[in-house]
Amino acid sequence: MSDFLPEELIQEILYKLPIKSLVQCTSLCKSWNSLIKSRNFISKHLQRTISSTDHQSLFLLRLCSKQREEQYSLRFDDQDFNEHMQLHFPFKSYESYFRIIGSCNGLICLANIFERITISFILWNPLLQKYVNVKPRILGPVYSFIGFGYDSRANDYKLVRIVNFQKSKFLSKNAPEMELYSLNEGSWRSITQRTPLRYDTDQRFSQAFLNGVVHWIALRADQHEGSSNVVLGFDMRDEIFLEIALPDSLANVTPSCLSLLVYKESSISVCQASFQSSVQFHIWVMKEYGVVDSWTKLMLTIGAQGEGIPRALGIRKDDFLMEMKRGWIVSGDLESQQVRDLRIWGEPSHTFIGVYLESLVLLDKSNATSYGINSNGLIA
Repeated sequence: MSDFLPEELIQEILYKLPIKSLVQCTSLCKSWNSLIKSRNFISKHLQRTISSTDHQSLFLLRLCSKQREEQYSLRFDDQDFNEHMQLHFPFKSYESYFRIIGSCNGLICLANIFERITISFILWNPLLQKYVNVKPRILGPVYSFIGFGYDSRANDYKLVRIVNFQKSKFLSKNAPEMELYSLNEGSWRSITQRTPLRYDTDQRFSQAFLNGVVHWIALRADQHEGSSNVVLGFDMRDEIFLEIALPDSLANVTPSCLSLLVYKESSISVCQASFQSSVQFHIWVMKEYGVVDSWTKLMLTIGAQGEGIPRALGIRKDDFLMEMKRGWIVSGDLESQQVRDLRIWGEPSHTFIGVYLESLVLLDKSNATSYGINSNGLIA
């Protein structure tokens, strides 16, 4: 084809192809293989996908069964959350299930944890059927919180891990250790910046990655002001910590009662559930990222359910996704206050929902392991 079309036009055509077709194209000739697997092409293809006006928004859904099976699928961002594609899951956890750290640009970060010992992390691109197995540098039964995200400046994916050998940093006399893994470098390194000593969070809490920053709900202790809840962030580009104050009404709430979510892919939100005569979700949205005065309160009331307080899973458009006590997933409209059963069920407390973006990330990594590939080198 290069004998008839300019190379620039060929690249423009390739940028518009779906992931599976691009992988098939790598086996057609050496020049296309080299082009498609180049870091520059992978990065530009991702940016074209993000900026495309006809891009179909997808969600990653993880459901677990009582038989310790994990089922992953991609779902359309439509009213009924219809299934787009089932994903083959080739891994086996030491405990019941993997813990999902986060999903970013087509990569899913999993943690394989056994009795507080992190055995490994897995960076997994299910559409390419490739993964990188990452062994932690700090081993042993430790207490840690972990973040996963993208450094757009270096075009790199990073894992940050804050490790403490006591249950609470408030009880520790020594600063916790912090290590950072770079996918580009394929190794861990220490962060020289002083790790925040007086923040405490639970590794079971979810993260929210937005604007190049990974966020957690954390408890901050101050000898003059006492303790209060904040949003703790780590900037993947500058590798520095930042802090965002929460609304006053959330400052002294038990942290386990709060959920941190991404709101409409543009801002962060914090959800607090309460139950009196009915279940109410108080959803605080930071309308302007980083501006404390822009916190705005939304409400969702779903009536008395008779089975406890639902668990917040995510927000899509104007729908609030929740997991009921018995594992059923429901959707609540923030405007109409109507609740719908999505007829999806998973083992309670293990369901995960997150935005997913198809990408070629890992296609250029020599240390990535492939699975489910046929003899012709194509995705089966």
